[in-house]
Amino acid sequence: MKNNNNKTKAFVFDFDDTLATTTAKVIVRNIYGKYITSLTPAQYNTYKLGVDEDFDFSEFKNPEFIIDGNPTGLIELAKEVYSEGHDFYILTARSEAASNPIAEFLKRFSIEAKTIYCVGKSNKTNIAKEKQTVLMAIINTHDVTYFYDDDDKNIELANELNCRAKKV
Repeated sequence: MKNNNNKTKAFVFDFDDTLATTTAKVIVRNIYGKYITSLTPAQYNTYKLGVDEDFDFSEFKNPEFIIDGNPTGLIELAKEVYSEGHDFYILTARSEAASNPIAEFLKRFSIEAKTIYCVGKSNKTNIAKEKQTVLMAIINTHDVTYFYDDDDKNIELANELNCRAKKV
């Protein structure tokens, strides 16, 4: 949508620890399924799996953790840019199962995302590269793109593009 200075603007927000906090944890299990530890989204961003370890994202697929999430202060900016008619996107490392619950969370604040991009396809997905690819597509259809995320690598790769990336 065009705003009053005739520039199309896109605002792209990560979900976890950017627009909302939840109590969902990423579980680390060994190859036999035995629990090793649980990680917050921030800890997951930097955790390196051991040789016989794997991630269990089952809590992140549970819609109740998302819908009942707590908004961060950035929700006020999200409400403002949405009410001004700018294109509003969610770009999350969660799997596609999170799309509808994230939409429900946003409804609590009278926000509707143009698209909710869920790039967490598997445990082996390079989230930062997937987010960069989606951002490139958004940038190509807007004059100005703003990106908000809590992960250093996501911001680093976003800064390689023609967008205004901000770590929160």
